Amino acid sequence: MSSMRARSDLGVFEISQVEALAEACLHQCADAVSLVQSWCSAGVDLEDVYLNGLAPTARLLGDWWTSDRIDFAQVTMGIHCLQQILYQFSPQFLSQTQRKTNGYRAIFFSTPHSQHSFGAVMLTEFFRRSGWDVMSMTIQSDADVLEELSRHRVDIAGFSICSDRGVEALRQLIDEARQASLNPKMQFMVGGPMVALDRDLLATLGADLLGGDARESEKLAYQQVRKVHMANPTHYP
Repeated sequence: MSSMRARSDLGVFEISQVEALAEACLHQCADAVSLVQSWCSAGVDLEDVYLNGLAPTARLLGDWWTSDRIDFAQVTMGIHCLQQILYQFSPQFLSQTQRKTNGYRAIFFSTPHSQHSFGAVMLTEFFRRSGWDVMSMTIQSDADVLEELSRHRVDIAGFSICSDRGVEALRQLIDEARQASLNPKMQFMVGGPMVALDRDLLATLGADLLGGDARESEKLAYQQVRKVHMANPTHYP
């Protein structure tokens, strides 16, 4: 571990290290936490651990599930462990912030038992560290989304889409949510595996932003909301 370089463009982790974390998440979460702690102790920046260690591990667990290497219960357990790691390291991660608040609010929606709920939790961490009032919410139905957005003023609403089977349903939901939203200038961000496969999703879904990794998504969201804010100052108190 002493040779690891804390730069994502130089390749912080080998695939064997990601596989080791995935195996630990499936068998003993305490071992997974210890492994992540060893990376941090070796000098890897926590942001790089998140983006280049935890995120690829979540994707790998998803790949193992779709290839039938592990079952649904196992992938659920593994993703839950990764979320616990995020929660455990959250105070340390958030302590790196230089901005207490930027005055904006974001919410990220995921479905029950989805491996993509991990992505929503990680997004929450990056947005919160940059001064957003932000939460992630597991939804049971479209009505949950519409109720939340009609009750609370939100600047960014994010959704993850993992297959083309959900495209039409999400398109309809985004259209309904725009009408129900307490903020008429709310921006919709979509992310997930389908984004990389179909760059036309933005137009298809009627969304405003295509998310990347958590760091890129926060920067893009802030730039977009600031742009909308400056163009429509009367919509912002």
